[in-house]
Amino acid sequence: MRELFVVYDGRCGLCTQLQEWLVRQPAYVPLRPIAKGSAEVLRRFPTLPAGELAVISDLGEVWSGDRAWIICLWALRESRNWATRLASPLLLPMARQAFAAVSRNRTALSHLLGFESDAAVRKSLEEVEVPPCQIEL
Repeated sequence: MRELFVVYDGRCGLCTQLQEWLVRQPAYVPLRPIAKGSAEVLRRFPTLPAGELAVISDLGEVWSGDRAWIICLWALRESRNWATRLASPLLLPMARQAFAAVSRNRTALSHLLGFESDAAVRKSLEEVEVPPCQIEL
């Protein structure tokens, strides 16, 4: 496995912040985030089922939901031990519950933490009026 594609919700501020954090971390396996519904996702993974978080390896393996988050942690140098622990039979039920709780409340968490989504930032930039250039030649 040489890379992992992380399909995240670009309309969610929390998802946007988390994918930005993921790519800044030292990794054993590079993570390549792609916004869900983008042309790139449709081109690369046309049969990807609808859902929240999905991770696809360059070998075609697919993880979703809590397993997707655990595989992201597994790919990171400083989090692999946590991924192994969270995937254990003892902690996996807790990891699933935590992921489900965050996923259910991600809009509220985004608002509470002041996280803007890719879509909101793009919309804000489109609404900015840029005055015409006033340079005389």
